[in-house]
Amino acid sequence: MATVLNNRSSLITDPIRNFRFLVIIKPHGFDAAGAPTYGAMPMGFTSVSGLSVTTDSIPYREGGYNTTVHQIPGQTTFSPITLQRGVTLGTSFNWEAMKKLFRTVQGSGGTLTPKDDFRWDLEIQVLTHPIPGTGGQGATAVDSPDHVAMRFNVYNAWITSVAYSDLNAGDNALFVEQMTLVHEGFDLNWGTGLDITQQAAIFK
Repeated sequence: MATVLNNRSSLITDPIRNFRFLVIIKPHGFDAAGAPTYGAMPMGFTSVSGLSVTTDSIPYREGGYNTTVHQIPGQTTFSPITLQRGVTLGTSFNWEAMKKLFRTVQGSGGTLTPKDDFRWDLEIQVLTHPIPGTGGQGATAVDSPDHVAMRFNVYNAWITSVAYSDLNAGDNALFVEQMTLVHEGFDLNWGTGLDITQQAAIFK
């Protein structure tokens, strides 16, 4: 009888887990000297949903070719991204971003200039499990010290809603904040640098 070998037997061939990830927010906006007003900010969330893209189909009938309907690619739509986390003291960034959007677009006072922007870029790093302990090839200063298996780069996102969980004195739960971002597309890149030598060092 032939021996069946398990081809899911190493970190390289294991499916990527969905519970180890890091979200890095990169706000737009520049000061009078042209320098960014905010740096990249790593933030922790309990869940990220909505990473999907859809291209519409345009049906087209052509005279003289009536056996089938042509299907022509139309507009591409990226779904809104929803991020959720528990509220802790001092975590006011989401609410401040919502207020900045209102002031920038509605012009409701403040000292904003035309160089101010309410948009963000977003980087979502999916980390390898268990912890390899290296950022991998192309690691940046804001990378997790762990190996990055996948990287989503989201462009021109802005916050469209902020919601808070209900308050209930008879409940036994955490106070949760949820925000939804619309954006103009994302790129997806797979990490490199996790080889057999690194695995041997991890489990030595």
